[in-house]
Amino acid sequence: MSLEFKGQNFAACGPNGTGKSGIVDAIEFALTGNISRLAGAGTGGLSVRAHGPHVDSRNKPEAASVTIDVTFPGLGSKKARIRRSVKSASVPEITPADKNVTAAFESIGLHPEFVLSHRELIRYVLSKPGQRAKEVQSLLRLDEIEKLRGVLQKIANACTKKLSGLERAEKDAITNLLAALDTAQLTGEVGP
Repeated sequence: MSLEFKGQNFAACGPNGTGKSGIVDAIEFALTGNISRLAGAGTGGLSVRAHGPHVDSRNKPEAASVTIDVTFPGLGSKKARIRRSVKSASVPEITPADKNVTAAFESIGLHPEFVLSHRELIRYVLSKPGQRAKEVQSLLRLDEIEKLRGVLQKIANACTKKLSGLERAEKDAITNLLAALDTAQLTGEVGP
C-alpha cells in the first residue's frame, strides 16, 4: 500500500478492521522500529517480529518493511527516506546517508509519543487519580526515563556511601601524617 500526504494533514476513517490502526502502526514502526500496541503490559507476548508483518510476509521478515519519504523543513527542505524491515527493525536504512538527516530520524525515534493508542488513552481516562501520574508517564513514554533515574539514584547512593568512607580515610591519613611529622597543620608551601 502507498499513501501520499503531500505535506498535508490527514485523517484515516472507516469501519473497524479496515486498516486505520495499521497506517499509524506502519508510521510508528518506520520511525522507531517498534509498534507500541504490540509492546508493554497487557499484550500477552505479542511482538513486532511475530505479529507485525502483513499476512503475506509472515514467513519472510525481510519482505515485511515500511518505507517513508519525508521532507525536513529545518534542514532546508531536504528530502530523505527511511526504510525499516521486520527482520532488522533496529537498523533502519536511511538515505541520503547525511549526518543531519540521520540525527533528525534518531531524534524522532527518541520521541515516539506522536502515537497514542486507543488502549493507552482509555487506560488514562479510567485510571484512579493516584495512578494518573504513572499513566501520564506511560503515555509520554517517560517510564524509561523513570527507570534510568532509578539506576542513576542507586549509583549516586553507592557513591555517597563510598565517599564518606574515603573522606574518613583521608582525615585519618592526614591525622597520622601530622603525628608522624610532629606538626599541627600542613601547608601547601614547599621549602627549598
